[in-house]
Amino acid sequence: MDDRQVEYAKIKAFYSLLVDRLGAKVWAKRRAAFVERIRAKESNIDLRIPIEPQLFVPPEDDIDWYILVAELAYDSPYSDCAYSSDRIYPYAKTIGAFSQELRKVPNVNGVLNKMLGKNRKPETQIFELLTASFYLKNEYEVSFIPENSIAWPDGETKKSPDLLVKDDDMEMYVECKRADKQTQYSQIEEDSWSSIWNQVSLHMLEVAPWCIVDLTFHDEISGVTADDVIRAVDLAIENGAGKVLEGSVSAEIRGIDRAHLERHHRSNAVRPNSPQQELLVFGDMDSNEKRSIATIAGSIVRPGTPDVFLNIFVEDVSNCVAAQWRCDHAISLERRSRHFKGLAKNGIAQIPPDKPGVVHVWYETVEGIDIEEIRLDKNIDCLSLFDASGTTVVGVLIHGVNYYPFENRYEWAETVQSFARVPYLMDLYPHALMLSAHNTHEVEGITHWEQDKAAKSTQ
Repeated sequence: MDDRQVEYAKIKAFYSLLVDRLGAKVWAKRRAAFVERIRAKESNIDLRIPIEPQLFVPPEDDIDWYILVAELAYDSPYSDCAYSSDRIYPYAKTIGAFSQELRKVPNVNGVLNKMLGKNRKPETQIFELLTASFYLKNEYEVSFIPENSIAWPDGETKKSPDLLVKDDDMEMYVECKRADKQTQYSQIEEDSWSSIWNQVSLHMLEVAPWCIVDLTFHDEISGVTADDVIRAVDLAIENGAGKVLEGSVSAEIRGIDRAHLERHHRSNAVRPNSPQQELLVFGDMDSNEKRSIATIAGSIVRPGTPDVFLNIFVEDVSNCVAAQWRCDHAISLERRSRHFKGLAKNGIAQIPPDKPGVVHVWYETVEGIDIEEIRLDKNIDCLSLFDASGTTVVGVLIHGVNYYPFENRYEWAETVQSFARVPYLMDLYPHALMLSAHNTHEVEGITHWEQDKAAKSTQ
């Protein structure tokens, strides 16, 4: 089979693993309810206002969306939310690659039941399944440990680690800690931006059509108003070229390649909120930047049969504006670049003293290159000095991952940071990356955000 067929099989195996446990009838009912939510959101599109806010936004805290993405993958090309599905595919294909082995892992049904029980935070169990797959890939025997099932020597009732893994030479506890995708501060910041963009985009559509504004907030975004940004935009328009500073906001205006965009639309409909749209508007795709687009569609089309959903495409564009934004205020940089000492400490506390243990921390590098450089220094400072001498933990592995949607494909990158008490820790893992089914190209001595930064400098 070619790579596409292999990936298809793995993603469908992930789908089967979940639906087999949930039950086909239960899934059919839950699927119907989810599709109804999509249709309710996208049933009436007003072409007089930007189309992007009118589209369904997938909830990343709902396991039904994960299952639906895996069901639709490759079989329903008109139905997609690319930025979200391209993030889910790597999890699905990695877990799917080991789905047959996972079905035989002791106590796996407890993990599946909790994840499928609509607990609204499935990524915790997704990471546990991913970690189990990681150890299976490295040829360990794996079993899940039911919660509170281990008797501690001091007689206390404590949380149990997630996994027990073993080979011919040893047994080891494994604890999985999944960091939230964003800090609470990051979410507040993005909510503030969304409110600002709702007003700024309408202003730009009127006074700066077919333009992109590049914004840098030098104060906390929650303290900036839409009027503040509009003044910065107007000053940038008046200035014509180069960066301007208005209050605490820097702004720079440049034009969209309207001729190229319209030429593409004459023969192709384009899905809004997609990598292809980003490429047409910005001229590139960049997973390390925060971007927003507001499109006034001349017309839309919904290809496929009447039962198809998530299938809105723009046939022609009447107007389009966009923004790229960031915040360089010290408080923003500090609060978005949280370290993982707390998560590691909690994980270490769940390792019973009768066996060695490893803690895995998983997070997404969604805040950009500058933030990850700060976070890396914080992790080194905090975890290198952490005293785990009173425990049997041999190390903490921090897995950072980013997703790179492209026009017709996607990529991912994972960086593993090892904080070990023994020199041989990484020797336990011939395959060091979690987010891969088997052999994947590995580069030592550089993080993926350092690679991204180097690539930017050559553009």
